[in-house]
Amino acid sequence: MDLAVIFKAGKKHWVIALSGLIIPHIIVWVVAICIRDYMDPELRKYSSIGGIVSAIIITTFPVIYSILRDMQLLSSEIGRVALTTVIISDAVGITVIIAFEAVKQGEDKGINALYYICTVVGISGLVIGGIPQVMQWINRQTPEGKPVDQKYITATLLGVFVIAFTTDFIGAAIGNGPLWLGLAIPDGPPIGATIVHKSEVIMNDILMPFAYATIGLKTDIFVMSECWSCLTPLFALATMAIVSKLVSVVMAARFTDMSYRDSLAMGFMLSLRGQTEFLLYLHWTDLKIIKTPSFSLMVILTIIVTGICSPIIDFLYDPTRPYMINKKRTIQHTVQESELRILACIYDQESVASLFSLLDFANPTSSNPFTVFALYLVELLGRAAPVFIDHTKQNEDYWDTNNEAIHNAIKLYEEARTDCISMNFFTSITPQRTMYQDICEIALLNKVGFIILPFHKKCIEDGNDFSTAILRPGVQSANANTLSHAPCSVGILACKNAAAWGSLPTRSSNCIHRQFAMLFLGGPDAREALSLADRMVEHPDVSLVVVRFLASEYKGDDESERKLDDGVVTWFWVKNERNDKVVYKEVVVNNGFETVSAVQSLNDSVPIDLWITGRKNGINPTLLEGLSEWTDNPELGLVGDFFGINRF
Repeated sequence: MDLAVIFKAGKKHWVIALSGLIIPHIIVWVVAICIRDYMDPELRKYSSIGGIVSAIIITTFPVIYSILRDMQLLSSEIGRVALTTVIISDAVGITVIIAFEAVKQGEDKGINALYYICTVVGISGLVIGGIPQVMQWINRQTPEGKPVDQKYITATLLGVFVIAFTTDFIGAAIGNGPLWLGLAIPDGPPIGATIVHKSEVIMNDILMPFAYATIGLKTDIFVMSECWSCLTPLFALATMAIVSKLVSVVMAARFTDMSYRDSLAMGFMLSLRGQTEFLLYLHWTDLKIIKTPSFSLMVILTIIVTGICSPIIDFLYDPTRPYMINKKRTIQHTVQESELRILACIYDQESVASLFSLLDFANPTSSNPFTVFALYLVELLGRAAPVFIDHTKQNEDYWDTNNEAIHNAIKLYEEARTDCISMNFFTSITPQRTMYQDICEIALLNKVGFIILPFHKKCIEDGNDFSTAILRPGVQSANANTLSHAPCSVGILACKNAAAWGSLPTRSSNCIHRQFAMLFLGGPDAREALSLADRMVEHPDVSLVVVRFLASEYKGDDESERKLDDGVVTWFWVKNERNDKVVYKEVVVNNGFETVSAVQSLNDSVPIDLWITGRKNGINPTLLEGLSEWTDNPELGLVGDFFGINRF
């Protein structure tokens, strides 16, 4: 959890957070005063009522984060709003709970409350004020790219037990100390990411199941029926808190111009309960505020509320809905002599040079300028909330050392091509499963016509085939999801020879001449690929071979698609028939074997630097008959995978 988010939160976040705290508190306090005489003697105390009311109303960050992560909503628009809002709620909520704890401590002697507050302020100040300096020193001691020394990780994890014991000893909840320690540790690598990597499996797979087992052992649903009359006031209090929280958040979200569906989804998100509430119930039991029947009631209510809210959120909010448009932007329908907007995705430094080379070969000019949105995608490690940085508007430091190198490369590239290319640089730190959401959102908001994605395999420098290539973890699923949800055309750049593409081309006469080949099997994807190839052939150092594959006597063709193909191909040939750098040929084939043979003969006759093809399998299954069993990379399509990657 990053408390700096509080200072960057907008009006929307503050309105929703404060409305979801203040209004329910007022309503539930009024109800509590009305039914106070019917409560148990211990629960009847104002300190007990205040602690319980605050705990029920306040939404905690760990709960929201874990549920939204599992629902893959962390990078969604409403997910970001919910995370920022709940951080504000947490900051206010922790203060309120500490205040009521102080009142509880001072019930016997007033001086105890003062001792409690002074001790809490002293320990929290020591942790938050001193620990960050120690952690920064550890970061400086760790060589770049190396893991943090094991002794520092061990000391930090032992510190969790020490601070937990200390806060429990002074009367604060046992969970407050580890929370303060977590806030004091810098997020991201090396120290933050290493701690997560070392402890995540033990926490999630061993300790958390035992913690839930402890909750289950303390829960007794049968004892509830024996004293239901004494549970009725607590049940009414909890129900009113949940309902008032939901209604107030929905009203506040509508006030900030969110849609009805999104407002309802936000309300149910901030009504989620989980492990933090269970910890508080145990704390109440230790303080003898509630007994086993009341504890069991609160646990069951928590499970029911979360069990109801989660599927409702899933029904109300689909993060891909904004990208589901009727007409996608394409290169083919971008008017000539106009700006082409391109989103270039970057996963690591190795993908930068080949992406920029492809941009140059797409032939930006002063009359056909490019606006390029470069998005550097980083896996979320060592922190909870996703981060999105627009470097044209924010001057924000970021811990990833690759960021500076990539940013400098983008600046140099733009400076060399100011007459035809303008660059915008973004960094997105997000879980790999939801990277596609940021990609699609930027493409939609900036009216992008073409997205370029690096392939999920990067070559080893010795030039071996992709069978020995290095995988980019998680990139394949991100690319596949982008292809499914993108609001525009998407191209995947699979570079077999990074060294050959490493130097950025210029328009000098000394540039190496490139030979490209476009394989046209028909259909919308093939027509879009031909439009890209048409732009590339205008580059002075590019020659192009276009091969159109046709079935014998057009048997099996989709007639309507073939007519569209004829129109695009005719337009292309009329435009380039006098261009010596363009060769167009038609090949009639009867099966996939003949198609492979035709491409093999083309590759043997002249070395091809770039294969361009549509992803889908054309308008006639005859052209690729018998090749489907060879597909290893479905995101490239059968043609791209078999012809462009594996064989040549």
